[in-house]
Amino acid sequence: MSETSVINLLVADQAQSDIDHVVKTLRSEGYQIELTRADQAEQIRNAIDYQPLDLILFHPMDGLPSIAELRLMVVESKQDIPIIVMVDEESQRQGKPARLLDEGADNFFYLEDADHLVAVVRAELRHLQDRKRQVSFETRFKESESRTQALLGNIQEAIAYIHEGVHAYSNPAYLNLFGYARQEDLAQIQLVHMVPPTYRDALKSVLRRSIRSGKAIEPVELVGVRSNGQTFPILLECAPTRMNDEPCTQIIVRDATPEKTPYNQQLEHMLKYDDATGLFTRRFFLETLEVDHDGTALYILFTDYASIRYAMGFEAIEKFVLEAATTLKEVLALEDIAAYFASGVFTVYVPTRSPSNPLTLAEKIRKTIAEHSFQVSGKLFTTTCSIGVYQAQDGHENAVRILAHADRACEGARQKGGNQVEVYKPPKEERQSGTINEQDEASIHLIRNALTKNRFALAYQPIVSFESEQDARYKVYLQILDENDKAQPLDKLGSVAVRYGLMGALDKWTLVRALSALIELHKAGSKPPILFIRLSRNSLSDPDFFSWLSKRFQDSQLPSHHLVLEVKETNADDCFDDTRQLRARLHELGCGLALSHFGGKAHSDQLLRELVPDYIKLDGSLIERLAKTKDDKNRQAVAGLAEQAHELQIRVVAAGVATAPQMASIWQFGVTLVQGNMVAEASPRLDFDFQQYSG
Repeated sequence: MSETSVINLLVADQAQSDIDHVVKTLRSEGYQIELTRADQAEQIRNAIDYQPLDLILFHPMDGLPSIAELRLMVVESKQDIPIIVMVDEESQRQGKPARLLDEGADNFFYLEDADHLVAVVRAELRHLQDRKRQVSFETRFKESESRTQALLGNIQEAIAYIHEGVHAYSNPAYLNLFGYARQEDLAQIQLVHMVPPTYRDALKSVLRRSIRSGKAIEPVELVGVRSNGQTFPILLECAPTRMNDEPCTQIIVRDATPEKTPYNQQLEHMLKYDDATGLFTRRFFLETLEVDHDGTALYILFTDYASIRYAMGFEAIEKFVLEAATTLKEVLALEDIAAYFASGVFTVYVPTRSPSNPLTLAEKIRKTIAEHSFQVSGKLFTTTCSIGVYQAQDGHENAVRILAHADRACEGARQKGGNQVEVYKPPKEERQSGTINEQDEASIHLIRNALTKNRFALAYQPIVSFESEQDARYKVYLQILDENDKAQPLDKLGSVAVRYGLMGALDKWTLVRALSALIELHKAGSKPPILFIRLSRNSLSDPDFFSWLSKRFQDSQLPSHHLVLEVKETNADDCFDDTRQLRARLHELGCGLALSHFGGKAHSDQLLRELVPDYIKLDGSLIERLAKTKDDKNRQAVAGLAEQAHELQIRVVAAGVATAPQMASIWQFGVTLVQGNMVAEASPRLDFDFQQYSG
């Protein structure tokens, strides 16, 4: 027999004939019965507590516990003993069997049906064996896991397990390598935050390759960031695995810091400190700013640097720079990081942990330099400086952008006459204040209410081609519905959403709904169109946006070429590095990039060469000017952009075309893709007939 042939059986019944019937039936099937009989509650409890039992056969009647009380006895004994109820003819007539399972029984059988008895006993014994095997497996698994945890805890290699980007486990060697005291300190820290921002793309690429290939990836050289902000070279290897039955990635990290030989120490010192001034080097300053960029940067330009160098020579300027650096060091706190950045330029980074107040420090530096008498080559003279101050707005800005803002403020101070401090203030649309302007309260309420109650809709405006091609294209517009289900224009609401950091959520909603529409068309057997979707500045600067987008395409199983993300030229210009990285990632994924509202800047042609998008959408105001005026300069600029785009194999779209003169004005430049009310207004359906314009 495959099931247990020996049964430790407790029969709780006051009728000896029933017991004899049960025992005889089971023995006739080859079971060996170790019988315990009980006809009182105390006997039942003692048998459950002190005897090994496989099954309990229970006949409910007066003087015996209820099924619920019997189940409680089994639970209190912490044993797994199936309870099978014996149903006599009277109980069967009363229709009670259906309630037995609800009262706590595992199964039941009819006393007069011997075959039913055998089938139920066989099934419950099999279930009992399955449960015992499962408990045994779980016990062995936990023992194995405990041994594994002990091994990981004592191994010298730094190992961590990453689940959905977050540390699920990290061994003591890993914690020690990165300077953390407890595993809980890493519980909510993403792996990408363990490397500087400039290395995060490389790290994500390694993780993606490992997941896609299902294999271990050879060690990759990266840079790690310890808990105190210190960077150090690492070798990282990863492999897909499972932990707690969840897919995850195993990370092994090794410290790749060169051995501290005298030569290496000398080289490290040369890379870290500037020989001429004793301050930090430009390279070290930028690396520090890349890792810790939540503080404030000061950009200090000496007014008379060029004239001193011209009048007094190279040796004199070296002495001047050294004296300026010495003067600067006297007013800095130990936590402040100063560097000789370029000719006549010093930079200071004031981290959040510094006791220095950045504005107070900047004013102190300005005053100290203005009052100091420099002695160079036997000559005594004074000079001044202009100082630009910029406090980083969020954790996503890189070092170059932070210094660019500080430099812009410094230039403002210089143009105002110098010898003053200027603070860079981002344009209004860049600010994301924690407090809400009274004028924006209604808009914010409408946006948040729409997010909470899913009060959005999409409209699609066709982008037609006047050439013989089969691709259907639509521009996707997001509409926010008010309490009366009336669509509100997104021009004003969009700028408010960007200002308060809400537009990223709206972008994701638009993408999810648009992809859903494409999936429905695909399932219906129709060829999905290409959708153009605007991407806001919030999403452009979100380092996790592309990972989110990749996951959506992976889940949808749609070809990625059906999506083109639009970035306004102004945003692409202001967030150039972010846009360039997005372009590379979209190319890797297979999606397209379009620059919209294009052609309104003096250096639009340069932006085109640097980014090489798949499409440019000419600005509507530019098209309107072409139609209304005969400005040859304007016409030449558009012709130049169109010709450059053609050379780079970039498609040109005329957007916002509303009149016949506008259509005629762009036709002469070879623009064959057109979007606007002249063609068709936006509609909630993807059913436009593109064939009427082809050919």
